Amino acid sequence: MIIKYFTDNDLYKFTLMNAVIKLYPESIVKYKFFDRNNTIFPDGFDIKLKEEINKMANIKMTDEEENFIRNKCYYLPSPFIDFLKGYRYDPSEVTVSLENGKLNLEIEGYWYRTVLWEVPLL
Repeated sequence: MIIKYFTDNDLYKFTLMNAVIKLYPESIVKYKFFDRNNTIFPDGFDIKLKEEINKMANIKMTDEEENFIRNKCYYLPSPFIDFLKGYRYDPSEVTVSLENGKLNLEIEGYWYRTVLWEVPLL
């Protein structure tokens, strides 16, 4: 398992998520990976990546992470931190395929839910 901790992410994404929940709770978004280097990925890379994505469904904020966020990110409201405590990644929001060595990766769903995928996937 590559991503093991809920806080293996970016503080900006957590603060953005908080804002999106308040301002755009019904917004649906779609992100698409764009490989500027034109990388040729090996056969089976998409399968291994999807396996890692599926494992992320089991990641949840630990009590230690919650205490850290409450103490260090005092500007985040308690109801939002409670929301994070219950948040689970939903692998159905991510589509992965490989065509002629080119990786196709898309994330789609409610913005407030999908915003946390960007950092661990990219």
